[in-house]
This record gives sequence, C-alpha cells and structure tokens, in this order.
Amino acid sequence: MQAAHLWGDPETGPAAFLVRFPEGFSEPWHSHSSTYRAVLVKGEFQNRSKDDTDSDAVLQPGSYVVQPGGAVHREVNAGKGDMVAVVVFDGPVDFNPAD
Repeated sequence: MQAAHLWGDPETGPAAFLVRFPEGFSEPWHSHSSTYRAVLVKGEFQNRSKDDTDSDAVLQPGSYVVQPGGAVHREVNAGKGDMVAVVVFDGPVDFNPAD
C-alpha cells in the first residue's frame, strides 16, 4: 500500500491522500477516529464492514464511499492490477487495529 499526502494536516485534519493498493492487497480489520470519504479512481474496490455482512459489493471507478469514524472495516483491492483512490479524512488520520 502506498499513500501520497495531497493536502491538510494529518495530525489535526482534515487531510487528503491518494492511495494505491497493489493487486491482491487486503488491509487487516481496523478503524479510524475520523470519518473519511473515498472516491475510487482506478481498479475495483471493496470496503468491508465487520458489522455488515452485505458489504461485499465490488465498486467501480467513480464510486464513492463514506466510512464513519470508529466503524471497524477493511479495504480490499478486488480486481486485477492496481487500485487507486482519493481519500479525505474529516479529522486526525490514524489506524487502529481491531481485535
């Protein structure tokens, strides 16, 4: 996974990043303190929620996701090749592993 900081202050928020997940990449279950919004630019993407068993939809470029702060989730590159997205956090940027 690679992330390029676009603007803002990640310690206080808001802040934005361009992220790239290589083919086959899957993040571990985690949460963030702040809500984020993501727009898929390239590839296929799944935003899986630990509390929502119906969250296996595969999103295509142009799709928009809102992930509430505190919600346990993971992102998955669900396609062939790289997945690229723009991610904007409302507040501080953190990564809190889930149990």
